This record gives sequence, C-alpha cells and structure tokens, in this order.
Amino acid sequence: MEYPTKDFSYILRPDIYHPLTQLETPPAFRDLSLNPAPSTPLPELLSTGQFRPAAITAAQLLTNSTSPSDYVQIFQLFYVRLICLTLINATPLAAQEAKALEDLGSSFYRHPISHAHLVPWELRVLAVRLQGIGFADARRGIMGYYDLASDARSEILTSKDNAERDTWKARLEDLGIRVANTLVEMGDLEGAGRHLESLRVGPVEKEQDQLLRARLILLNLRIGDLTAARAYMGKRKDEEDAGSPYISALEPLFSMAEGNYSDAISQLSTLENDEPSAALQPLYAQNLAVFLLYNGEIAKARSLLESLISSGHSFPTLIFNLSTIFELCTDRSRSLKMALAEKIAKRDDVGDGVGRERGNVDFKL
Repeated sequence: MEYPTKDFSYILRPDIYHPLTQLETPPAFRDLSLNPAPSTPLPELLSTGQFRPAAITAAQLLTNSTSPSDYVQIFQLFYVRLICLTLINATPLAAQEAKALEDLGSSFYRHPISHAHLVPWELRVLAVRLQGIGFADARRGIMGYYDLASDARSEILTSKDNAERDTWKARLEDLGIRVANTLVEMGDLEGAGRHLESLRVGPVEKEQDQLLRARLILLNLRIGDLTAARAYMGKRKDEEDAGSPYISALEPLFSMAEGNYSDAISQLSTLENDEPSAALQPLYAQNLAVFLLYNGEIAKARSLLESLISSGHSFPTLIFNLSTIFELCTDRSRSLKMALAEKIAKRDDVGDGVGRERGNVDFKL
C-alpha cells in the first residue's frame, strides 16, 4: 500500500525568508573582497565560518531548487538557515522564520508507518527555543522541551541498541539544561536553581554531577547567594569527592564576589599556569584581565587582552571586554574599536566552523 507524499511547500515560500543586511556589522566586515564567490558550495561556507552567506544560500536552495516532498533536504537546509541566523546575531529573524514550522508535535510530521518523527532532532530542539521567542511566550518553550523529553524517554525505553540508548540519554540531559537556561532568560533564577538541583536526583554520573554543581555555583553567584554557592564547592551529592577541575576553576569568582581582587588574581594565575588544556588558556587569560581591571591595573588588563587578539583569538566576550577597556583608556575609543574590527576582519586564520563575522554590539559601536 502506497501512502500519499507529504507536501512541505509551505516551508519553501520566498516570503518566509527575510533579506539580510550588514547594517549591524562594522564597515570592515562589509568589504566585498572578503565575501566568498556566489557559487561556493554550502558545506564549504559552513566549514570556513561564512555563516551569513551560508544563511543566504540555504534560503535560495529552499525557494528555488528543492522538491516540496524532499523533507530530508528541506529540514536540513531549514536548520542551516536558522542556526546560521543565530550565529550572526539575527536571532529575532530566525524566531520569525521558525514560526513557519507551526506545531512540530503534529502527527503530520510523523511517518505514516513507523511513526518516527520526520524532523531531525537538532531542528526540533532549535525550533522550540526560536518559536518561544517568535511567539513571545517563554513558557511555550519550556513546554516544548518537556514534550521533547517525553519523546526522548520513549526512545530510551524502546531502544534495543546501547549506543542509541546512550544518545537519547544525552539528549534528555541536554533538554534539562535547556529548561534551566529558559528559566534564567525569564528571570526566574530561583526556579532555575530548583530545576538544576532536581536533575541531581537519582543515579547521576560523577562527572555529570560535577557539571551540574558548577552550573548551580554560577547561578547562585549570579543571584548573589554566596552561602548557597559555597555549599556546592566541596561536596558531591553522595559526599564522596572534595573537588574537581570544574569546581576548583570557580574558586576565584568567590574572591571577586567578596571584593578580594588580589586573591582572585593570584588564584586564577595559579589555575592558568596549571591548566593542561590549551583550549582553556584564552578563557583563563581573559578572566584574569577582567580581574586586573577591577583591581585598577588597567594597563596590564589591556596588554593581556591585546596579546590574545594578536595570538589569533577573537571570541565575542574578548572583543567586548577589550572595547570596554578602550572606552576607559581614551576619548578616541571609537577609532581604536574600528581598527580592532579591521584587524579581525582581515584575518585568514579562522575556519573549522568558527564564524568570521562580528557585529557592532561586540565592539560596542
């Protein structure tokens, strides 16, 4: 028996997709010579961090050369479009475009025989958050995550393959963290704390528990409850371990919260010197620069951040913090920020999925 082909032409309408401008990017990133050739394949655009051209290409492929029944390609391209928009700080546009999917819990999105969901998991998760933003209803997003969690639990119970079961368990854990993130975005910090604590109930792997504790520490520090934050520093749920790399790295934040800037600098310098992972070194160095700034050592802070830029790093918080220091150091901060933007825009040492574009907000322009 043949089943009728599903028609997804409503996702292929050109009016869904917004035109993208570069008004929110510094002039240095608008240089046409930096743009890839129009014929550049989508996978190459993604791998080289050209997320704006990738978003444009995905929309063009969706509206010009995709069959309304080819749901595999449609959802793959739609996911690329939405995730690239979020990566270029165009989340409001992504939220509006995500509304075109309507209710992903509808039976229309299920296979008529196997009842498997036709939409890839990554797109379903992303759509929950974006639709919550697009409909201005954060609670909708939370309920969407709980619906996905129900599906994940069903897959865990019915899966006969251990690797597949582990995949679904990891997805379920990820949904728990996303619910906490949404609660934080709503301003319900205490609710987020209770939710994170509930994730520690039952059998929890040691490393997972350490990560949950680290999140609870950061959340309580943000609330301003140092006592509650400190309670998670030295003990695990079963009282077995006294410390971990995730937990010990947060110790300097307590000194900062208490105004002991010199102690925080000393503690973080020790952690930076002892850190074996090269990937974490720039983050430690950036935090150390912020500590130096609070301690009144603005010249050292500026020198440290500029050295990170010179060594090839350009993540958003680094740019934002250095731009802040420019504002504190001189009246001509705008020219320094523009020069920084030009330096970063002309780099050819980015790739491997790292975005090339930075927005005005990153440079505080």
